[in-house]
Amino acid sequence: MWKWNTRDPFVENWYYHIYNRWFNKVTIFNNRLCFERFYWIIIKYLKEYEHIKMVSYSFLPNHFHFIIRNGENGTGTQISEFMKKIQWAYCRWHRIKFPLDIGTKLPFFEWRFKAKYIETDQYLEQCLAYVNFNPLKHNLVENIQDYKWTSYHQLDTHKISKYKDLILSELEF
Repeated sequence: MWKWNTRDPFVENWYYHIYNRWFNKVTIFNNRLCFERFYWIIIKYLKEYEHIKMVSYSFLPNHFHFIIRNGENGTGTQISEFMKKIQWAYCRWHRIKFPLDIGTKLPFFEWRFKAKYIETDQYLEQCLAYVNFNPLKHNLVENIQDYKWTSYHQLDTHKISKYKDLILSELEF
C-alpha cells in the first residue's frame, strides 16, 4: 500500500538533494535576519551530525534546497533527525520572533522533507547547478552573483555553469 510519508532508505557515502517549502508557499525568509538564523541553525546541527556534509544550499523566500553527502557510517535516521531538528528549531524561532505572520495553528512546512538520491556524477553536477541557480529560475535576481543565500559563491562554478541554461529552461527536480 502506498504511504505518502515514506522514502527509500538513505545510503552511506552518497549524495542527496533535499528540499522543502513553507506551507501554502508562504514567504518565511522575509528579511536578512531570517536567512541568517536558518543558516546559523544548520551550522549548529551540522556539528552534531558529523557524518552529514553540506555540499550545497540555496535559501529562497518560500523554500530551500540542500545537497548533502551522507558519509561513512551515516544512517538515514541521522539525516531525518538532522532535518527534523533544523526545521523544528527554525519554526520555533520564527513563531516566537514573528507570532502573527502565519499563526500558531497552521503547519510550518508543506511536508516532512523530500530527498532525492543522486545516482551519478553528472546528475550531481546538474543538481548542484539547479540548487545554486534556483534564485535565477525564480527571478529573484538577474545575476547569481547578487544573491547571497546560495553556496554558488563557495563552489568551483566552472563545472555547474555548463548546466545553467538547462536549469533555467527545462530541468526540474
